[in-house]
Amino acid sequence: MTRRDAGLVASIGLGGLVGNFLGLIIGAGIFAVPRDIAAAMGPWGPLSYVAGAITMGAIMLCFAEAAARVPTSGGIYGIATTAFGPYWGWLSGILLWAGNTLSSAAGAVAAVAAASLFVPALGAGLAQSLAIVALYVALVLMNIRSVATASRLISAATLLKLIPIVLFLAIGAAYVSPVNLQAALPAGGSPDIGRAAILGLFMFTGIEVGLGVAGEVRDPARTIPRAIAIALSAAALLYIGIQVVAQGLIGNALADAPAPLAAALGSVSPALGAMMAIGAMVSIIGYLAGDMMSSPRTLFAAARDGYLPALFGRVDTRYHAPQLAIIVHAAVAGALALSGSFQALVIASTLITLIVYVIGCAAALRLRARDVALAGPVARVWGLWPAAIMAFAASAWLAAQSTRAEAVAIAALIGVATLLHVLRRKAVP
Repeated sequence: MTRRDAGLVASIGLGGLVGNFLGLIIGAGIFAVPRDIAAAMGPWGPLSYVAGAITMGAIMLCFAEAAARVPTSGGIYGIATTAFGPYWGWLSGILLWAGNTLSSAAGAVAAVAAASLFVPALGAGLAQSLAIVALYVALVLMNIRSVATASRLISAATLLKLIPIVLFLAIGAAYVSPVNLQAALPAGGSPDIGRAAILGLFMFTGIEVGLGVAGEVRDPARTIPRAIAIALSAAALLYIGIQVVAQGLIGNALADAPAPLAAALGSVSPALGAMMAIGAMVSIIGYLAGDMMSSPRTLFAAARDGYLPALFGRVDTRYHAPQLAIIVHAAVAGALALSGSFQALVIASTLITLIVYVIGCAAALRLRARDVALAGPVARVWGLWPAAIMAFAASAWLAAQSTRAEAVAIAALIGVATLLHVLRRKAVP
């Protein structure tokens, strides 16, 4: 253990790590993604989650060894910096921020869609836009004035999000119609395997954050891979169950439902559908509050490191929060939410995050080759090279599914990040 880790105890066991991973995986996406999976794959939708879990498993095996070798240096930022240098750490960090921002925007769209079940006017147009703006204004005010309030909201949403999911499966399973599970794709279309695979992977993003505690895990070389396998398998089974029940309740109508789980359970009882919509809103807003608390700190840190104007690094003396960073993050996320659909935002978020995953997997190979171990000897994760090859191949195939506009936008983002790094190097020799 390094001096920086002095005082920390390796006390996290298999059960605690699995719980941590599941808490990070199961988020707001499950309340909206089943619609787009159904539109892309129809009754074959569950296969998207299987593909996503396998791909993320390969990626996470690489991250597991990398995190064990660089356990306390800022997650992917520290891993990439140690393996390849400051530029790759900076690029990983800014891409992760961009992916989180797009994911936040998608969450805002999904939350307003759930609210439209109670106020139909929120489903489109000016009312929808005003609702998104109001949501982000509320989140900003909460975070710049009371981090404690935001933290309590996040904690409450984390506990409450599983209740509607459990009720959905328990009640909905009794009303599944086998005919709906055999329906053809909507309008007789063909499966969009590429888009469905990206959506499936999105449902498992975020698990890498759980490796931030790698330095406090007992027997990490054995515990972390097992925890990854258990958490991904459990999440995949949960997602498959939700997709099957939703499809079995309303068939192809699932592909057009603004709030898919609420619409599906609403076919059993309008009251149950309303309850599901409320659960979705609480869960999604809790996720948005968590993002609003954490993601702006990336801009704050970037300013402190000289990549962004110093204004982003200022902390309000009264509320002790990086107010400008919070406001700018909310403004960017809100603008994206106003300009894109849920699926488009999720796809863009996943494609950007894929680059971060590729950097992390490559870093794991380089760290092993150099035998880097900042906290002492590290037991090698079994199957690192096969996992890395699988991760690279899957990432390349998924990236190939992007549209020209998506590819150009991502290239532009990388270009801006690179320019900021060059300018910083000139300013700080």
